[in-house]
Amino acid sequence: MATPFDYADGQLGVDGVSLADLASEFGTPLYVYHRPTIHAQLAAVREAFDDYPTRVCYSVKANSNLRLIKWLNAREVGFDVVSAGELTRAVIAGVPAERVVFAGVGKTEAELRQAVASKLWMITLESVEEAEAVTRLAEAMGGSAVPVALRINPDVDALTHPHITTGRGMDKFGLIPAEFEAALSWVLERPEVELVGLHMHLGSQITDMRPYEEGLQEVVRCAKQAQEAGAPLKWINAGGGFGISYGGESVPAVADFAAAIVPQMRPTGVELVLELGRFLVGPAGCLLTTVLYNKPRPARQLAIVDGGMTTLLRPALYGAEHRVLPVEEHHGALEPTDVAGPICESTDYLARRHPLPRLESGATLAILDTGAYGMSMASHYNSHPGPAEVWITEDGLVEPIRRRETIEDLLTIDMEAFEA
Repeated sequence: MATPFDYADGQLGVDGVSLADLASEFGTPLYVYHRPTIHAQLAAVREAFDDYPTRVCYSVKANSNLRLIKWLNAREVGFDVVSAGELTRAVIAGVPAERVVFAGVGKTEAELRQAVASKLWMITLESVEEAEAVTRLAEAMGGSAVPVALRINPDVDALTHPHITTGRGMDKFGLIPAEFEAALSWVLERPEVELVGLHMHLGSQITDMRPYEEGLQEVVRCAKQAQEAGAPLKWINAGGGFGISYGGESVPAVADFAAAIVPQMRPTGVELVLELGRFLVGPAGCLLTTVLYNKPRPARQLAIVDGGMTTLLRPALYGAEHRVLPVEEHHGALEPTDVAGPICESTDYLARRHPLPRLESGATLAILDTGAYGMSMASHYNSHPGPAEVWITEDGLVEPIRRRETIEDLLTIDMEAFEA
């Protein structure tokens, strides 16, 4: 889906709401989300997979705002969490335990204990030792058998950026074949756990169908082995990673992903699970940031803005490129522009050599497609408070969903020890 943000009467906005007005009212940096876009993305996935039993899960790590989780919960999606913090967010937002999958490669004993006690939909196990740990906890805590899934590492390259590729044999995620054999034997021999699913997640921002086809071939093979051994499999989680367009480039339609995944699933006789984050919320968001200063540089302009890698980490972390637009429409010449933040790191750039008009101090820029892995990856480096978040509803209303942090917020925990 294309970005919902566009120019009207010389102003960048959405549904009649001016982004310049939002920047003036709420300040910058500011995350703005268009809720109807999230709804449309979810509807597109459900329509594309409607001829096969499929449960759509939201990957909380993409954007963990409580209001967003609550809103998605009302649409009866499942939730994929990877930490006690994300699990607690889901609980606070009212998500039923039977719609939560707890994944993650490095769960602590405390997190596993919380997961077992919560009676979740299933706990995804990523190593033999983790399977042993869950079994010990389940035995000590008593109760019915804990539903678990095993994450398969199919040794498939997702053909995406290496920092967001997770299904190669060298990667830290999941069980390679030798580990799967041992984990399968372990869970089938222990009454404290019940193997109800298998899981695969190849990576993020995938735009080629071959990895899904190749990866699921291995998962289906493992499923057949598990079923023949007596496992009551109910679900295969094909992961997520559906790519979106960050620069206006063509990307596969959600129907293309369905065409690659569903035929692999049909022989298994089990339900499909998808865990989607970026695809659902990425195109719905933009980050507003204000130009503080201009600095002349050879063959380009350099704009220093008030949002940096602490606000949007993706460009510094793995060279991600986002479209950047001025909120005031310009029709003049464009020139290569570096958009840099205030953080004391040489990697603190939000864009490099991006075509932009001549920028004046005080101008507001919109960085598009930042609904996913923007706010959820923000940090307090250099003691910068976090930005505010607002969203625009189906009725065109603007609602604050997270207030801007203050320096006092940052100092609260430190002061407890400082004043002791």
